[in-house]
Amino acid sequence: MMTRKTGQFTHLAQEAEARKAKALRKGGNGQVPHDMWRRLLPIAMEYNRGYGAAATIYTYLLANVNGQPDNDRYMSAFTSVDRIARETGIGRNRVAPLVDVLEAVGLLKTTYDYTGNKREKLYFPQYYSELSDGEIRARMAVIGG
Repeated sequence: MMTRKTGQFTHLAQEAEARKAKALRKGGNGQVPHDMWRRLLPIAMEYNRGYGAAATIYTYLLANVNGQPDNDRYMSAFTSVDRIARETGIGRNRVAPLVDVLEAVGLLKTTYDYTGNKREKLYFPQYYSELSDGEIRARMAVIGG
């Protein structure tokens, strides 16, 4: 169905555009890549329909990124699996597989911080994926469904 431009929604589009620009200028907001739902997760969901829940994990991690440049954990989220599960409503046993999906599609990198007396996982959102569909499918084949 082709729609023609009538201008009837111009005021809503202008308001949304202004709010987006202000949010980006103001900071404190993480961007969700358009291709997360248009390309990346649909490929992951070819392997398991439940992998769509990775979007919840991704946006949760974005909301918890450390924005303090003078900190070694800058640009990472470092919340526990138990907290992720509790605050998102996703089962604790599903968190790690969904994180694996985000890594497979190129939206997340993880590492461990061994500072202090315990090991903590750091999650670094990548904000977009440079992987081709073929690369994603090859990575997803390793994870399976």
